[in-house]
Amino acid sequence: MEPLYDSSQLKFHTLAELIRDSANKFAERPMIGTKTHGQYQWITYSEFDLQMRKFRTLMKKAGLKKGERVAIIANNSVEFALTVYAAYGLGGIIVPMYEFQKLQDWEFIFSDSKPMLAVVGNDSIREKLEGLQCESIKQIYVINPSDHSKALSELISQETEFTEIMDDLTEDDISDIIYTSGTTGRPRGVVLTHKNIVENVKITAARFPIGPTDRLLTFLPWAHAFGKTVELHIFLAVGAALGLAESTRTIQDDLLLVNPTILNSVPKIFCKIYDKIHLMMENSKSKRFLLEYTENIAQKNRAGSASLLDKMQFAILDRAIAGKIRAAFGNSLRFCISGGASLSPKVMQFFENFGIKIYEGYGMTEHAPIITVNNPTLKKIGSVGRALPNVKIEILHDNDALDKSDEKCGEIVVTSDCIMKEYYNSPDATSEAIDEQGRLHTGDMGYLDDDGCLWITGRVKEQYKLENGKYVVPTALEDKINNSTMIAQAVIFGAGKPYNIVLIRPADEFIAKFKEDNKLNHASQAELESNAKLRELIYNELQTICADFRGYEKPQKFTIVLDDFTIENGLITPALKIKRREIEKRFADKIAALYE
Repeated sequence: MEPLYDSSQLKFHTLAELIRDSANKFAERPMIGTKTHGQYQWITYSEFDLQMRKFRTLMKKAGLKKGERVAIIANNSVEFALTVYAAYGLGGIIVPMYEFQKLQDWEFIFSDSKPMLAVVGNDSIREKLEGLQCESIKQIYVINPSDHSKALSELISQETEFTEIMDDLTEDDISDIIYTSGTTGRPRGVVLTHKNIVENVKITAARFPIGPTDRLLTFLPWAHAFGKTVELHIFLAVGAALGLAESTRTIQDDLLLVNPTILNSVPKIFCKIYDKIHLMMENSKSKRFLLEYTENIAQKNRAGSASLLDKMQFAILDRAIAGKIRAAFGNSLRFCISGGASLSPKVMQFFENFGIKIYEGYGMTEHAPIITVNNPTLKKIGSVGRALPNVKIEILHDNDALDKSDEKCGEIVVTSDCIMKEYYNSPDATSEAIDEQGRLHTGDMGYLDDDGCLWITGRVKEQYKLENGKYVVPTALEDKINNSTMIAQAVIFGAGKPYNIVLIRPADEFIAKFKEDNKLNHASQAELESNAKLRELIYNELQTICADFRGYEKPQKFTIVLDDFTIENGLITPALKIKRREIEKRFADKIAALYE
């Protein structure tokens, strides 16, 4: 599969030019689909362009000028895309946020960025923003109002004037301020220019065979750099169609309706499907055997080591078993892209064996965001692939926080045109992240192999020393434990202690099955957390998973917690990353008890 484009074929220099060029080239092709009464209704590129230019007029009449900020707090929608591209054409700067974000996060972001306009999903969000009394806000548009006020779409339809891209917009102008999730402190505003994102769009598109006949089911939030760049920019730059998932609960049904050719996802979705398949087989030895047998033959066939008998069996089993797994993704899927976190090699291998190709990548908001990605020409399961064209990766070993005994691993440092301009209003943080040579210090640890593929081993700041001076990288160990179908979240602690311990949050599906099998449906949370049989199951699972850990890395004790890890209770970020400090504070007593 060769890429359909190289960077020289994509002529635009700003994101405003990107959407204008696509509207001209792919005018009558479907652009964004919205589920209505169980069916998808599609807006074409030309229809989108007309609405966008009308909305740009509304923004101009409201007083938006070049360099002023436009906040958006909304789920993925046509209106979200209209807001982004309408503002870009006037030199406006997009400040995206999540509908489910905490009010104090919104309050900080609004006070820091001082947006002039805001677009929100509903009246509840509007009322909360009005309560913040942000003086910079001159106008709030509501996508889905519950009262008698006009929806944003109605206001756009009533506008009769069209506004084109401003003449003095350049690639060096700021396009976005995207606030990071703040796993270790308050959010930081990542300032990205048009050039940062456009360069990322061009060099990523040059790695994959994507084009105007492709369809994508989109459920990753566009408030996040990964979803925004890949879906809202890269796929629209090549004329692809985006079908909006109705919700995360309807993804399975929406896949069948949109019938995507490409799926862009985070590991959690693949892991959920993997867990669901295996839990369905749990009570049937014959079904479990058939699945494992099919996977074994499929792996041989993929590796080119299948015998004639294997091939004959594979032809039958592929239709009967593997075909059903592929059909769950629709009938047209060519490949998937996974990012945002590490995907278990076991899970990836499983889907690969059944003909579902997954290409894992790596990036960060500060790089607009993609840095590396596996692709059809070179793929190594477990790695995050090679650097994109024009991106240089170095592995530095001079960070004092690093384990000097590991000569292979170091901090990942990047040089490219995709590196952010700065952290908004944070010069000290900027100089810490970008050195005098213009290199971005990612804070991630890893190494490059002989083929130039990058392997991630953890975060520099999360690495700690045990009491005996041994270094531990908890994220790498947690990722392996989280691969278990029994476990939703594992969090390891041990800094300055004689040994590691681990908090285990079991998977909901596993707990539900355990309660049903053991007639414990009415058991309290405390009773379940201390249940001897449940503890034995988790203990045995940890023994198996941690068998390959080095002796000092293995958690010596564990505790089970059934509290939900949610954005609302502050234990995970909107990007679904754990807040280690908050978890440590919340469960301080349980952690202390494991060292008594």
